[in-house]
Amino acid sequence: MPVNVNVKIEKSFKIACTAKKAFEQLVDVADTVALFPKLDKIVDLGGDVWRWEMAKIGAAGISHQVKYTVKYTNDGKSKIDWNPVPGEGNATVSGGWVIKEDGPSACTVAFRSSGEFDMPVPRLMKSIAEGIVKSEFEAQVGTFLDRVKAKLES
Repeated sequence: MPVNVNVKIEKSFKIACTAKKAFEQLVDVADTVALFPKLDKIVDLGGDVWRWEMAKIGAAGISHQVKYTVKYTNDGKSKIDWNPVPGEGNATVSGGWVIKEDGPSACTVAFRSSGEFDMPVPRLMKSIAEGIVKSEFEAQVGTFLDRVKAKLES
């Protein structure tokens, strides 16, 4: 029986680029998501709905692939959100970007994401699974944000 693991992360960082450039990059889902580590594929389902399929992971005879679908919305200027599409995949993820202009060629980008993952591990291993999922999630998001920042500043 699967166990449920919840994760949440919030980070912000300053970037040497305009808020407009940051928004234009981050609103391009396919191009931005391609920077995410261990992504197997991102599928455009139309209508700003995207299915994320992560690379399969496995250990001790247990294999798992996280899949979830989200709908993206934005305000056309400084805010981008994604929210889960009910009944799709084996995880629910939500989050967003908020971009704040700091000057003519500088901005602050705030990132937030939370997820609920169903993991195929015995209940006795829940605390171990939680630790692994949380540390892996934080590591992947950290790498992703480093890549986003590098792309925006290039």
